[in-house]
Amino acid sequence: MSVNPSIQDQQTVSRGAVAVIGAGVIGQSWVTLFAAHGFSVAVQDPRPDLAEVLDAALAEWLPQVPGLVDDPARARARVQVAATVEEAVTGVRAVQEAGPETVDFKRDLWARVEAATPAEALLLSSSSGIVASDQAAAMTDPSRLVIGHPFNPPHVLPLIEVSAASGTPQQRIDRALAFYREVGKHPVQLHRESAGFVANRLQMALVMEAIRLVRAGVVDVRDLDDIVTHSLGIRWAAVGPLLAFHLGGGPGGLGHLLEHIGKGLAADIGQQLSDEDITAVGRAAAEAYPYDRFPAYRETRDALQSAIIAEREAHPLPS
Repeated sequence: MSVNPSIQDQQTVSRGAVAVIGAGVIGQSWVTLFAAHGFSVAVQDPRPDLAEVLDAALAEWLPQVPGLVDDPARARARVQVAATVEEAVTGVRAVQEAGPETVDFKRDLWARVEAATPAEALLLSSSSGIVASDQAAAMTDPSRLVIGHPFNPPHVLPLIEVSAASGTPQQRIDRALAFYREVGKHPVQLHRESAGFVANRLQMALVMEAIRLVRAGVVDVRDLDDIVTHSLGIRWAAVGPLLAFHLGGGPGGLGHLLEHIGKGLAADIGQQLSDEDITAVGRAAAEAYPYDRFPAYRETRDALQSAIIAEREAHPLPS
């Protein structure tokens, strides 16, 4: 079944219509996700092979979507190609941008989208690191733009980082959070703008240290990946880095562990942990994860770790 080359006869479904602007790998993945969850999806990209590219992506990826709400053939029928940005965004509930990662492109695009969309439509950017205030500089109402940064591929991985400029109403951010939950995602609101957001900053900090260790001859590439996937990857997939340290600190929690071990480990990589930092983050961890819940946290951690280990053993990486 081929993607419909026109949106003129767009099928109406209960979830309504969305637009995806940009059909690279991330854009194709968004299209797959939205179609799988019952939306009519209008896609705009200047590439001449757009319909064929979408057909191939949908055929491969729709069966991978957790919580697929319809059979793949019906989901594919809801995806249509739009000739222009304005055609794609007319009358939609939300616009998910997945275009080139340049400020000039995004500023021009959002000015066009703002002029053509209903006032209540969500305007969402997949940018990997360009904050909303920079992207929205040419908009009449910059507060309309909200970052919805996925972790690749968005049709599979749950995380969406939601961020906005300081003047954006919380109600609008809440609507974006609700929209992403509607398609089965786990959105997390960031409380202030930060270039690169959170996941990519964490990822690059680890990757840069991995590169340094490989270049220094401490470990080779494959062994470094084995170290992560047989330790940190398992632990962090279960409870995350801060709760992992918090539980490891015993009755004193994260603050105790950072004071007695963390300072030395930080110094090993050329970083410093101040007493103020230790006190502040230790207090924040104790509020987020109360000590009287430690037995339940450990039980959950251990069950998840055991499940991850079992799955890794059942699906070893090819040699």
